[in-house]
Amino acid sequence: MSKYSQDVIRMLYENQPNYISGQYIADQLNISRAGVKKVIDQLKHDGCDIKSMNHKGHQLNSLPDQWYSGIVQPIINQLELFDQLEVYRTVDSTQLKAKKALVYNKDSFLILSDEQTEGRGRFNRYWSSSKGKGLWMSLVLRPNVPFSLIPKFNLFIALGIRDAIQHFSKDRVSIKWPNDIYIGHKKICGFLTEMVANYDAIEAIICGIGINMNHTESDFSDEIRHRATSVRLHADSKMNRYDFLKVLLSEIHKRYKQFLNQPFETIREEYIEATNMWHRQLRFTENDHQFIGEAVDIDQDGFLLVKDDKGNLHQLMSADIDL
Repeated sequence: MSKYSQDVIRMLYENQPNYISGQYIADQLNISRAGVKKVIDQLKHDGCDIKSMNHKGHQLNSLPDQWYSGIVQPIINQLELFDQLEVYRTVDSTQLKAKKALVYNKDSFLILSDEQTEGRGRFNRYWSSSKGKGLWMSLVLRPNVPFSLIPKFNLFIALGIRDAIQHFSKDRVSIKWPNDIYIGHKKICGFLTEMVANYDAIEAIICGIGINMNHTESDFSDEIRHRATSVRLHADSKMNRYDFLKVLLSEIHKRYKQFLNQPFETIREEYIEATNMWHRQLRFTENDHQFIGEAVDIDQDGFLLVKDDKGNLHQLMSADIDL
């Protein structure tokens, strides 16, 4: 791909639905008209639907289902949350990429990929990350906070993800404490937070997020179709991935600032209202210990309080929960 491709696709995208002339693009990039045509032809070959007309220029009608850093970068720049961006066609896992990128790196950054071949969630469970259908990404953040606050990070970020999906969904979006997002009884998102630290300080938080964005029913295997859903299945039309990403990162940024500056108590009632586990007998598994119980509250430190079928109260920081 030409080194100018990302700049050209950005200009076409930002000027939709208007035409922009080849001369305008050439002037902006300080290249020849022939150079512009070469880039446009390559983008068309890659799957971009671009209409070119004499005396009018070029009009972008649609993009293939993939990420272009030239369009993502302006979204990132508006937030001032990340120092750098990495975009891939396919990776084993954005989380693994993020861990490798941390070596000799002190920046905050975002990693996006069209596909993951070895995506994993909590408890190392496989997460299907098909090409072009979902949003697969990892955030690397550098909060200057004590270790004790890290468990609460998930609670703030879960609200941000929930709010972003709710922006597009016609149906109620809820949180399954502590790392899953649901619509009805079907899972739409999972996220995994890992910490990198030395003996006296947190070096980074790596938050991997997988969202089923544009899946249809037939995209899910028979094994998971009854328990998986997507944003598209609860919206009016197919998602524009860049519009969705912009809303998602904006909501995450909002909640991240809250996390840095406010105690969990300020969002506790909101979180309780958004959670989908109350008044139900559920199976909880904590450190290989399994019991039946009912979630009754979340305390001011973000721990889930569960009363088991024998009346004992459990304070959980993390657990596997069968809905």
